Amino acid sequence: MNKILILCATLLLTGTLNAQITPHEAVAQMKRGINMGNTLEPPYEGDWAPQAEEYYFDLYEEASFDVVRVPVRWNNHTSTVVPFNINETWMNRVEEIVEWGLSRDLYVVINAHHEEWIKEDYASATNRARFDSIWSQIAVRFQDKPDKLIFEIINEPYGLSKAQNDELHQRVLSIIRRSNPTRNVIIQGHNWGGSDELIEMAVPVDDYLIGSFHSYDPWPFGLEGTGTFGDPWQIQVLDNKFSEVKSWSDQHNIPVFLGEFGCNRIADYNSRMNHYRAYVNLSLKYGFTSCSWDDGGNFRILLRGSGCWDEVKDILIYCSPESPTIQKFSIEQDTLINIEWSNGTGDHDSIFIERRTGVEQYTRIASLNPDTTSFLDMKPVPNRYHHYRIIAHYNTGEITHSHPQRVYLKEYIPKVRGYFLGVPLPIPGTIEAEDFDTGGEGLSYHDMDQKNIAGAYRPDEAVDIYDRNGDGYHIGNALPGEWYEYSVNVEREGEYFIGVHLAAVQAGGRFLITIGEAASDTLEALNSNSFLDTEAVSFSISLAAGEQIMRFTVISQPLFNIDKIDFTLNTTGLNPSLKDAADLMVYQEQGGDLIITLNDHAPIELISMYNLSGAVVCSVQNPDRPCRLSTDGMGKGIYIIKAFSRERVHHAKTLIR
Repeated sequence: MNKILILCATLLLTGTLNAQITPHEAVAQMKRGINMGNTLEPPYEGDWAPQAEEYYFDLYEEASFDVVRVPVRWNNHTSTVVPFNINETWMNRVEEIVEWGLSRDLYVVINAHHEEWIKEDYASATNRARFDSIWSQIAVRFQDKPDKLIFEIINEPYGLSKAQNDELHQRVLSIIRRSNPTRNVIIQGHNWGGSDELIEMAVPVDDYLIGSFHSYDPWPFGLEGTGTFGDPWQIQVLDNKFSEVKSWSDQHNIPVFLGEFGCNRIADYNSRMNHYRAYVNLSLKYGFTSCSWDDGGNFRILLRGSGCWDEVKDILIYCSPESPTIQKFSIEQDTLINIEWSNGTGDHDSIFIERRTGVEQYTRIASLNPDTTSFLDMKPVPNRYHHYRIIAHYNTGEITHSHPQRVYLKEYIPKVRGYFLGVPLPIPGTIEAEDFDTGGEGLSYHDMDQKNIAGAYRPDEAVDIYDRNGDGYHIGNALPGEWYEYSVNVEREGEYFIGVHLAAVQAGGRFLITIGEAASDTLEALNSNSFLDTEAVSFSISLAAGEQIMRFTVISQPLFNIDKIDFTLNTTGLNPSLKDAADLMVYQEQGGDLIITLNDHAPIELISMYNLSGAVVCSVQNPDRPCRLSTDGMGKGIYIIKAFSRERVHHAKTLIR
């Protein structure tokens, strides 16, 4: 009796200590995973990458991965005739690799990968029987392995319909259950095994299931490396995908395994790092296992020949939603790199800045207080990429990383202002907007981007210069805050009439002109109903003689294009017009009235006077010759006169004193 009680107690204790790992427990324990891709799933091992070595698993363990997914192709090692025996050498090889993982207390996932034969002809009864036999043999061979070995029925069943994939999973699962009644099994939706397909899947009735989906979104960035990634809206789209899978998980009480994700190495560096960080963060946020795709090639993470890791590994292991996040780089004083970041949680005790240049290893360059959010690197080497990451250190000894980001620092070459046409631009005269001084960004101009988008003139400068249909050039895309400077030589001191020729389809864009110590009021572009045809904004200004700098500053939109600026010295009191000036003449009597004469003998139907905002101040229909306009109630300043005949419109400008 006592022996029986002791035996029962022993069995009870043994059962308690070796309790079956549930699906939720497994996913909770294998947070961070990696694929050993291109190894056992080629036609034969070694075809696509070096044959697997045991030291891979030492590296996986040392790096702190929790799970290794081992894709396996069975087709080339399995007989095509009944009873469809798997080659014993191949089965031994798979078991050897599985043991390398299990002996290091890692979770290991094995599957049926690249089994195109079953996907391409699922209707074949022979093919279905062969696939069933393969899984029957796998299940029996590994039935005594620890619970940390997980089966995945099929990888990305593209070619199977939803109904066929559902039926395959249900049938193979029942085969596995004959020898492995409580082993965790991964199921996946049809097509490429995406999140939508998992959600649509008919879920088998079983207590030991883990749902899987693969994602390289957004396409084509993830798989082909084209474009960029990291905008908030792109991350939100991913978040929505994960949220939908989480709802499915909660509804079915099945945890989730993100079996593959990654980014092609040819992608923009910062975008690629953003991509891995986003997937790690979202997997942790929603409680999924994340298993990055590592194929030793364009998605390599473990550098298998050298036993070293790509820096992506540190994102996979050390990043989380609570980690610091680099927000911005800026170049200060042409030689310094300023880094700004946000801190995740507030309970870390210090912040470390690490930098690498070129192929060097990361080196700690600063230790900072825990609430610090910016750092000025004062010793970067010019003409190199500089990679940075922010490390948060906790009093427990643990650390979390930001994902790395990089910036290129050009060699600083002191800027020197120069005359674009070889001499200062003369005033009086016409200054073409595109003939600003040489010297570059920050010295002779400021443009919001670093490229001449149009490239029609001065393509090596950042200012956007467009061709005016073969009739010269103009500055386009003039954005608020941009400015352009010109070395000018004012011939004589005095008052100058200035006409700024602008093209705009909407009036109201504001700008300012300064010349030496003189400055205009804030001016507004007129509506020319075109981005090529211009209307002139007129004003007058008193200028000192000699060489000085003229600056044109864009203040606000709507957009306008800048063609040229005319300067005329006021020597007679008469106002030369900006257009058709030979016909229309305007002068102001001492009593204040304006006298308007027109040399054109065509009948004039209307004379109108406009202020600089384009509003009509007064109009006279069928005017006398000469026409007298009263200036009573008009403020001092520049006005535009237009005389309309049936054949043409005559323009002039005048200054009311």
